[in-house]
Amino acid sequence: MGDVVTEPKPASPPEWLDSAFLESVLRKSEGDKDLQVVSFESTPVGKPGEYLASQLFRLTVECQGTAKLDGGKSTKKLVIKIQPDKGVLADTMDSSLFKTELKMYGEFLPKLERVLAENEKSLPLPKCVHASAVPQPTIILEDLAPAGWKGHDLIESFEEAKPIATAIARFHAASFYLSKNKTDFESFQTDLFEKKHPVLEWMFGNNLKAFNEALRTWHGCEQFVEPFERAFADYCDRLHNIYSCKTAGRLYNVLNHGDFHAKNLLHQFNDENGSIVESRFLDFQACCWSTPAIDLYYLLNNIVHYKVKAAHKDDLIAFYHAEFTATLKAIGFLGYIPTMLDLQIELLRNGFLDILHYTCFLQFRFIDFSKIPPEKLATGQVGNLGLENEEYKTLMKSLIPGYVHKGLLE
Repeated sequence: MGDVVTEPKPASPPEWLDSAFLESVLRKSEGDKDLQVVSFESTPVGKPGEYLASQLFRLTVECQGTAKLDGGKSTKKLVIKIQPDKGVLADTMDSSLFKTELKMYGEFLPKLERVLAENEKSLPLPKCVHASAVPQPTIILEDLAPAGWKGHDLIESFEEAKPIATAIARFHAASFYLSKNKTDFESFQTDLFEKKHPVLEWMFGNNLKAFNEALRTWHGCEQFVEPFERAFADYCDRLHNIYSCKTAGRLYNVLNHGDFHAKNLLHQFNDENGSIVESRFLDFQACCWSTPAIDLYYLLNNIVHYKVKAAHKDDLIAFYHAEFTATLKAIGFLGYIPTMLDLQIELLRNGFLDILHYTCFLQFRFIDFSKIPPEKLATGQVGNLGLENEEYKTLMKSLIPGYVHKGLLE
């Protein structure tokens, strides 16, 4: 008889998250010093352990205020993000992720949003109700679900990728403009790669080793094992050069979101055909002042389906660059605007990130999780089964020669 697997319990909100705390927050955000919280309910967001860098709760708060409408009664729908005090990232990352997001909501996102809105290049961002480091690093946001914003998996068409490409381009352009106008973004840097932080082995190293071992067994790929092995040996140094804003030869930097994937995006959908018509991004914990290649490789590798990338990579890059250029012109930037050639050079120079995404992460898209025993799913012992998938192997075999011939493994 097998061992009984205990499901992780849903997180409970901290004791300080009570009516008095919410009352003080809402009195300030609503501008009503007499507002009272009548009651509230909290529900954990996601499955236990799904969000490593935050504890998330959805709040429904019943209020009584002084407004004449509806007798002063109102219901507030909120999402609260709390820095975890235990767990993998809490133990290893020195709270830097949450500090970055507090800084973004407190100072930089309002600047970005303002310069775009003033010039008719709006970028919808979550409304921040409260951000503070006490009693525990906490961010409270407006819940977008009641307004029809929903999550989605991979984007499966070029047309549906345009809204998020537009948002990325405007975000990048606003930061580029502000950086030339007395706004310093250089504090948005990470030293994880330079210090070769142990968490990187868990995030990248183990998957890179597994890919290289699988590559040894793929017929016709024998000659590529050594170049991959050599490149993977110093992956931390390569990533440091990509994420550093001071890397020699860098043509230009922008503020990257830094962690684009399905869980950090919300969309509005066409009621008639279900297609995506507007997209916005969430979670600003990994923002990084560096090459635009970071966000663009996330767009190509983690937001759109790999078949969309195969058919429309150049179209997406061209669409992004056109919007980046148009936004800078709209907000009155008079300096040198990076050209398409500049952007393509950045993508080529930082192409190791493209390889990293496909060798470390894409493989998991090819796993049939329905065939994995529940006890292994519950404990996260999935392994690297995607490396054995024939479709994944065929895809990688078609890409590997290009990686080598472009010098991305040198």
